Amino acid sequence: MIRLAEKADLNRIMEIVKASVKVMNEQGNFQWSEDYPLESHYLSDMENGELYVIIQSGLIAGTAAISEKEHDEYPLINWRSSQKALTIKRVAIDPICRGKGMASALYQYAEKVAREKKLNYLKTDTFAKNMAAQKLFRANGYHYVQARPVQEKADSLYYYDKLLASSN
Repeated sequence: MIRLAEKADLNRIMEIVKASVKVMNEQGNFQWSEDYPLESHYLSDMENGELYVIIQSGLIAGTAAISEKEHDEYPLINWRSSQKALTIKRVAIDPICRGKGMASALYQYAEKVAREKKLNYLKTDTFAKNMAAQKLFRANGYHYVQARPVQEKADSLYYYDKLLASSN
């Protein structure tokens, strides 16, 4: 089950984020740290009605922001379309729940949200070293758009998009 996040979910969400940061960093992927993402990011997503949680066996197993607000650098990217898009960001799945299709379920849910908002375009990104996310994007039909260096992290962000079939 996927639903909008509630304030009561925030502690569990942050437990998942902290566990995810630990796993990412152990794999040499420093996209996330103690500085990002913060509780304030998830709280803002929640207040904007853009934060979702996925439930398994009655417990929150993961989260994702599905937002009409893009990251600040997105206008600099050579996207395949100029149409308005939803951006999927801050996706975190509890490490003990990984490999069960939950991240894919969140990406598929984003398509449902997009269609409800009459949008046919999705955007997302990840660091070059985040092979799991790149595999997830490809498995869900996302197209690699371009890389952009992030000097302070000694890495690059990889940008992906997906054009949905028009429902007209």
